[in-house]
Amino acid sequence: MKKRKIVIATHGILAEGFLSALEIIVGKEDVKTMCCYMSPDFNLDNEIEKLLASYDPTQEDLWIFTDLFGGSVNNGFVKALSQKKFNLVTNINLGFLMDFILTGTDVETVKQKLSVNEFNVVYCNDYLKNASRIEQDI
Repeated sequence: MKKRKIVIATHGILAEGFLSALEIIVGKEDVKTMCCYMSPDFNLDNEIEKLLASYDPTQEDLWIFTDLFGGSVNNGFVKALSQKKFNLVTNINLGFLMDFILTGTDVETVKQKLSVNEFNVVYCNDYLKNASRIEQDI
């Protein structure tokens, strides 16, 4: 079985924020972060190239999680998909990352969970209104 390698790559320090929260909730995990555009000389292509050179796809299963579909960080990794085999998931949130780490999820399970919007953004005001209507009907 391949060792799973996890990298959270985001604009600014959001990746470090995700990691900080994950460590509080699920404990220390072997998760790397890539905080992009933190200095004027940051070069995304070079950082991606270094990251991809640091793992062996025959021994490791690389998972890259990015913050924003269509954003420059995600687009850089999309471009890199032609160079090396890895898994790329975007529009991540803390709930998704927690579930991924705790369940040891595989590709098909990730696809299934995303297809049913298990980690969707929720507008709580309407959610609570609908929940109270259901309770009243019971």
